[in-house]
Amino acid sequence: MESMHVSLILIGISVLYPRTGALDEHKLDEPVLEGPSVALNGSIEYFYCEIPGIPASVPVLYELYVESNPGRMIAQYSSLSGELATFPLLIKSQHDGRLVCKASGHNNTDIQSSLSQGLDLKVIVPVEDVTIAPHAASETVWEGQTLSLQCRESRGTYVSYEWLRNERPYDTTGDTLIIHRLSVQHTGNYTCVASNRFNDTMTFSCSDVISVQVKEYVSKPEISLEVVKLGDAGFRAIVTCRSLKGSPLITFSLLNDTDVITKNTTEGTSAIFHVPVELNRVTGRVRCNASNEGNWVLSEPVNLTGESVGGAVTVRPVTHTGRDFQVVGLVLLCKVERGTFPQYRWFLNSTRLEGRGGFYAVAWSDDSALALSVGPDSAGFYHCEASDRFDNRTSVRSAKMLINKEVLNSVSPALVLVVLSCFALLNAAVMACCVYGVVLRRRYSGKHLKMEIAVKHEDEEEEDNYPFEEMLEGYEEDVVLADRTSDSAEDEDESVDETLLYEDTVSK
Repeated sequence: MESMHVSLILIGISVLYPRTGALDEHKLDEPVLEGPSVALNGSIEYFYCEIPGIPASVPVLYELYVESNPGRMIAQYSSLSGELATFPLLIKSQHDGRLVCKASGHNNTDIQSSLSQGLDLKVIVPVEDVTIAPHAASETVWEGQTLSLQCRESRGTYVSYEWLRNERPYDTTGDTLIIHRLSVQHTGNYTCVASNRFNDTMTFSCSDVISVQVKEYVSKPEISLEVVKLGDAGFRAIVTCRSLKGSPLITFSLLNDTDVITKNTTEGTSAIFHVPVELNRVTGRVRCNASNEGNWVLSEPVNLTGESVGGAVTVRPVTHTGRDFQVVGLVLLCKVERGTFPQYRWFLNSTRLEGRGGFYAVAWSDDSALALSVGPDSAGFYHCEASDRFDNRTSVRSAKMLINKEVLNSVSPALVLVVLSCFALLNAAVMACCVYGVVLRRRYSGKHLKMEIAVKHEDEEEEDNYPFEEMLEGYEEDVVLADRTSDSAEDEDESVDETLLYEDTVSK
């Protein structure tokens, strides 16, 4: 009876699987899944699955899954006579990922199921509603800090991002814009453009503009002062504190060595302070302090002193020569010995020279330089006067200086005498060196010859008297001492002779 049941089972298996002849070969072959790799959200796409070569008599159940969510089937198809499984699928965003097809026996649990290779599917959701975080219409940051802006969209997949600054592309990619060590050049209006593509269709969405303002820390201020006269009421110093850069509000303070004299908060990069002063009296040093957003910097100190001009006034010429070494132009520089704020005036033959003329130009802020072109028109007597910038009622003047082409290009007799004297001294020095070299050479040659004779004589005595060396030790010391004394005397004689020879040579 049991053998009959086994025979029936084998007959059933052979009917279902005519190609297989063993009991352990009832697992389905791997199915093949086909379909689009990109789909638009909300569209209907068709996917196909089959087991190649399966007999039409074998019913198969095909199921479609997203690999990341194997517990949730998204479509199924029953193939009862070997037909191709077709899945019409309404595409949704959760279908994005890798799809797999599962094949199993239809109402037959004895047949093992099998899985297809994965099919990657990109679900394109058109991008919409792009914004920039933070959502403020403007962003204020300080130089040196880091700016971080993030582009966000309410809907959209496989999105590409482009950043614009002042409607021009900014060199960065990704949904986040990060700029380290900000400077004022990063100030501007920033926009994020998000886009994605399906086939030949491109979808765009732009964010609102966010204005980024990069503020600058105030730079080291420069301090300058000017003294003005207040009628008969005395004098006042006008102190100017100025920074090259800095975002408002900026607070400028005027300090002495210990205290704050006064301060001023302004939207500009400079401030002016008025301080009473007394002429020719030292009142100490002052500095400017500038600060904004917790940053503060100090200027260099200046003396808050108004000294009247006085002392000698000097004029220093600086000549310019041409190709033939003739003076073609010169610059006269005027300087007064004392005075904090001097102002200079130039005169030619008692006529004042101002600004620029045909052959001259008054230069520098205090008019202390006068550039001249040497020629007939510029000939004459020049002098300069120095006075206080704040009070020109008193002045001091320099001595007059004659300027003409002939005087500038002539050679004075004194200069000729100096040149000839220098040449004669140079010749005498060369001759003395030559004579000294000859005398020194003769002297060195004589001494060298005597030393050779003495050494040779000593060697001969050593060879002849070698057995008596110990007996004559004391005597040889006396002989050596006598030789040295004799050599010294001979050297003195030679020195005397050489001196006489040198004097005789010079006299000749």
